[in-house]
This record gives sequence, structure tokens and C-alpha cells, in this order.
Amino acid sequence: MSTISDVLNRKGANVLTINSEASVYEAIATMSDANIGALVIEEGGKAVGIFTERDYMRKIVLKGRSSRETLLKDVMSSPLITVDPSESNQVGMETMTECRCRHLVVIDGDENMVGIVSLGDLVKFMLQEKEAEVEQLSQYIAGSY
Repeated sequence: MSTISDVLNRKGANVLTINSEASVYEAIATMSDANIGALVIEEGGKAVGIFTERDYMRKIVLKGRSSRETLLKDVMSSPLITVDPSESNQVGMETMTECRCRHLVVIDGDENMVGIVSLGDLVKFMLQEKEAEVEQLSQYIAGSY
């Protein structure tokens, strides 16, 4: 069974972070420039929260707050919902379903952030696995394996 680590190996482990003292505007500008839906929030080099497009809609837009004046530390989702890289993709998807979130920060046994996975990352990986499996079975059936 594939693991979160397998997904990170395929997609890359780069994680964009931003300081909790930054404004929401800075965060959404960074997210827009990178074409991503979430940023990990750091304090003192440690991951302490996450800010997502969903957070922006619910905590800024719908509440009539200013994105230029609101600090991330006041609206980030915290504590982080995390997953160990050795966990299965199935566990990752179950965690997201239970927590109603779309991103998991990947933290290893030494409490180091080693990546981030989205629901889309997990679905894409699982689809690629199934496509490879179908191809192998097709080759086997056709006798060209």
C-alpha cells in the first residue's frame, strides 16, 4: 500500500511558509503567485498553523475584515492537522474526511515538517497507481508481460 512519503517523492516536498505576523493580504498574494491553496504558518521556525482559501472566505470575506490589516496569527487554523510520512494514503484521506480539511502537513518522527499533501495530491496519486495497475493487467492478459 502506498504511503504519504510516496506521494511526496512524486510531487515534491517543497512547502511554502509565511510568518504568523504577516498580513492576510501577503498570504493570499503569495498563494496566488504560487498557484496554491494553502500556506503553512510559522513562528520561530516552527509550523504552528495553516491558512487556506477556505479560511480566507470564512474568516475574512464573510466577516468583513480587512486582508491588509488582519494578521495571520489571528485567523490561521490551528493546531495543525498532521500526518506521518509512513502512514498510508488511505489514512491520509480518512483523516481529511474526519477533520473536514483539504491539506495535511507532513511531520516526521523528529517533529520536522517534511511536506504538505492536499486531497487532490492523494487522489491524483491513487489514480496514477490504478492506471498503472490496469496497464499491467492488460499486458498480462494480452500475454506481453
